[in-house]
Amino acid sequence: MAWNIVRHAFVIVFGNWREALRASVIPFVISIALIAVMLTVTGVPLQTNIGLNLEEIANPGAIFVVVLASLALMMFTFSWVAVTWHRFILLEEYPANVPVVADRPIGAYLRRTLMIVLQMMAFVVPLSFVIMPILIGLLENPVMLAIVSIAFNVLLSYVWLRVSVSLPSVAVGQPMGSIDAWAKTSHISQTILGTALIMIVLNFVASMVFSLALGPIPIISTIASLAVQWISMMVGISVLTTIYGHVIEGRPLVD
Repeated sequence: MAWNIVRHAFVIVFGNWREALRASVIPFVISIALIAVMLTVTGVPLQTNIGLNLEEIANPGAIFVVVLASLALMMFTFSWVAVTWHRFILLEEYPANVPVVADRPIGAYLRRTLMIVLQMMAFVVPLSFVIMPILIGLLENPVMLAIVSIAFNVLLSYVWLRVSVSLPSVAVGQPMGSIDAWAKTSHISQTILGTALIMIVLNFVASMVFSLALGPIPIISTIASLAVQWISMMVGISVLTTIYGHVIEGRPLVD
């Protein structure tokens, strides 16, 4: 069943690729354009290197402001895209060329996302004190290091999927909290664990393949990386939509 969930998510995205592009491309183009404007207005260089001396920038404090503003803008954009996509799949509400913002629960979706992020941090920070020494001890054993890293990421993805089933509920106007989401997905917890494993492995393999095959070609590598990130985002949103539709609405996993 785990594979059916992931496969169904891919089918949703690629079977409706025009709608997927409408739901996502313009919002991110607008966001990137606004970030570029902020960088220009504040005098922060569009391209910097890690070793950049802050004294080279007219207003060093502008970096902090731009970073916070950019983060907030990207989170809003993600919520905008996710709400649009959830509503398309669950309510058959087709996205416009510029997805609708008015009368959409984008703010509520953003607040729910931030709450889940805080909850995940409360889970991850204590766990990191146990995991990090293990990872450091495995630096000379790359195979075991990769296995433990993947296992750690699978655990995080599993917890994320369990509580984030609440996100589609917000998008369709039937909000529930993390506790309700955790309870309602308890009977398919093993399936969600399998789903998390498949997604982490697919992302790992895709990253490795593109890095090794296209790394020497910067332009193509950048384009391929953006494409992989877009697919990963849309499939991830679709996985949540699929789990919500199956668990909460009783929809069968059919193409």
